[in-house]
Amino acid sequence: MLQKNKKPRVSHISFMLSSGKKIVGTLFLASMVLFAACGSDDSETPMVVEIDTDGDGIFDSKEVLDGTSKTNPCDPKPNSGYTGYDAENAVWLGADCDTDGVTNSEELANATDPYVNETKDSDGDGIPDFQEEADGTDIDNPCDPVQDENYTGYNAENNVWKNADCDADGVSNGDEVAAGSNPFKDDTVYAVAEFLPKLSDLKIFRGNPGDLVPNTTSYEYSLTTPLYSDYAQKFRTISLPEGTQMTYNGEGLLEFPDNTVITKTFFYYNDERNPSLGTKLIETRVMIKTNGAWSMGNYLWNEAQTEANLSNDAPTVQVTWIDSLGSSNTVGYKVPFTVNCTQCHNVNNTTIPIGPKARNLNFVYNGKNQLQNFIDLGLLSGAPSVAEIEVLPDWLDNSFTLAERAKAYMDVNCAHCHQPGALHNSNEGVRPDFRYETLYANSNVEEFKADIRARVETDPAYGPSMPLIGITELHTEGVDLIQAYIDSLN
Repeated sequence: MLQKNKKPRVSHISFMLSSGKKIVGTLFLASMVLFAACGSDDSETPMVVEIDTDGDGIFDSKEVLDGTSKTNPCDPKPNSGYTGYDAENAVWLGADCDTDGVTNSEELANATDPYVNETKDSDGDGIPDFQEEADGTDIDNPCDPVQDENYTGYNAENNVWKNADCDADGVSNGDEVAAGSNPFKDDTVYAVAEFLPKLSDLKIFRGNPGDLVPNTTSYEYSLTTPLYSDYAQKFRTISLPEGTQMTYNGEGLLEFPDNTVITKTFFYYNDERNPSLGTKLIETRVMIKTNGAWSMGNYLWNEAQTEANLSNDAPTVQVTWIDSLGSSNTVGYKVPFTVNCTQCHNVNNTTIPIGPKARNLNFVYNGKNQLQNFIDLGLLSGAPSVAEIEVLPDWLDNSFTLAERAKAYMDVNCAHCHQPGALHNSNEGVRPDFRYETLYANSNVEEFKADIRARVETDPAYGPSMPLIGITELHTEGVDLIQAYIDSLN
């Protein structure tokens, strides 16, 4: 019985063990399935950590998608007021997103906007662009907003501002500053048509008269072929009274209104190779038209070269200068007596200017055709197209014929005396007429070839020369030109 009772127990235990193995196996298998399932989930959806390398507040992944730089904290550039940046990011702190020369870090320390260039002033008016944009004024117009005459906040080094004319007086802001005048006040002055004691009193020049900078109503001009005066340089001006014009009168002398002032300053460069090395100013001859008649006066420059005084003296001034070839030259420049100037300026007992003839002004000077410039400024009336106006040849220009060059030279240097009604009146007997427009057959040059040759090569110190006054030594180049011309006639 005992054995019978033992068998079932063994069998029961075996069953339990067998069952236990099944349970353990089942649990193990379930745990493996769960482990495999968890491993599978991890491989399909990994955890992602977002990075913002440049600290601009935009994740790198977003910048890659957008095509912006993940290492440039200023790309894309936010609008002003943006605060999404990472103020702890070293890349962002070291950048200068508004390109004003101040880093983002410094902007934060200064409590300024790292996305607004507070220093940029495109037009130089002293108001930053961002402020003008906020105010609705023009960032490219240095005269907007309009300032009063006491304003000094502009940037005088800004080219936009320098080239503007905020007071509309015909002088650029930059030139006004250089001359010491007010760029925000129309301080236009007109020449005084009187022979006052000092040249500065005539208001021809602004600032230091010795700088030869004309006022806005005085106009520098030049001539295609100028008068020879012992190799001196000339600075010429025409000053018209307010609201007047010159009048075209054919290709000869322009007609000028009353109270016109014409000046010619004689000077030498210390070194012609470098004009910035200064000048020696000697005299300024002045012609003034009043009541239809011209009168003349002369102003002599002081040693300080700061002022010229009205004078009847005729001193000889010793001048030494270096010419364009580097040679040193010395001349005793002889200032003529004013009364002697009538020898050249009188025609039919009437005093007139010599140089400003239409044909002698019809060329480009200082970047503009002078006649066209006068027309454009409303200072010359009655003129046809400048292309229709004859041009007096430049006697140095070999593109003109020898005859054209020689006739142009004699027109300026000789014709003031040798023409009808002048000092050597060509209407009296047989005398030469050296005006450019005179035909050769009517000029009597053929009859005077030998005399012309002798006159032009005569030293001024030893007899009658051409011209009679204003020179102390021969113009070698001019003499050679006329001699070659006379030779060509044989």
